[in-house]
Amino acid sequence: MFIKRLLLIVAVFLAACAPLKEEKPVVLGGGDTHWTLQFTWLKNNQPTHTETYQFISRMDCFNQMYEMQKVANKVKNQVGSGLCFKAFAEGQERTSNDQLARYLK
Repeated sequence: MFIKRLLLIVAVFLAACAPLKEEKPVVLGGGDTHWTLQFTWLKNNQPTHTETYQFISRMDCFNQMYEMQKVANKVKNQVGSGLCFKAFAEGQERTSNDQLARYLK
């Protein structure tokens, strides 16, 4: 009985001293091809519902978010908040659609 308890304690001690495995971050295969707008409607500072849209360019995403915020502010005690994002994979090349504004030369 004593030997079984001793073996159990030693096994727990060895398991506790074992080095922890380092988890690798998940990399999306190829990354996203579209910009995603996640817009949340708030009434009296409480979220009522969330809508999700996808756009080809970053500029289109931000323009739509701005328009939705203007519409949300027209109703009493209501606001809206959005987030435009695109998951880039490591090494994924940025395109002209990934720019927020067009620069004039």
